[in-house]
Amino acid sequence: METNNNELTPQRSLELINETMEINRKSILAGSGKFFIIWGCLLGLFAMAVWVAWHLTGSPAWNFLWFAMWPVGMLVTRLAGKGKRIPQNYISILLGKIWAVFGIFAAVTSALAIFFFPMNITLVIILLFGFAETVTGIALKNWPMIIAGAIVGIGGACAAVKLAPGAEQLLLFVGAAVVLALTGVALQIRK
Repeated sequence: METNNNELTPQRSLELINETMEINRKSILAGSGKFFIIWGCLLGLFAMAVWVAWHLTGSPAWNFLWFAMWPVGMLVTRLAGKGKRIPQNYISILLGKIWAVFGIFAAVTSALAIFFFPMNITLVIILLFGFAETVTGIALKNWPMIIAGAIVGIGGACAAVKLAPGAEQLLLFVGAAVVLALTGVALQIRK
């Protein structure tokens, strides 16, 4: 990088900013595969647990298990990330905020659906999830992630409308989990 600020032209300054952003983007992309795999596996495990419990008991109250996924996921990712630190920069902060907004929207919408406004929450959450993954792919300039997010969001929303209401809708999240984990595997391979 340039060290002499007296010779730094506006053009060169922009080039340095772009180079730094690209290095950070690649670093984040290389380090995020493991976390996509972790969250994909957690999503699949929670979806299957809720589906099995609902199927065996006939009670949709098992959906409350979803609220435990976030703290479990945060603990597992913290343990998996020990010793490795993803650089904190504009892109990593932006991605954190994208997924935080997804989590907040999903939790609040779920709570509203449970207590006040019954709705097809599977459709809403799968659409939000696909949107969050697509926007993440756009921020990281990663076409497989963009396509995977679009498939999950749009395909999942269509499937949520076509599937019978009830526990079977949870199988959509198993599909989303597979796509999320495969995105992580693709990122790990591309490292």
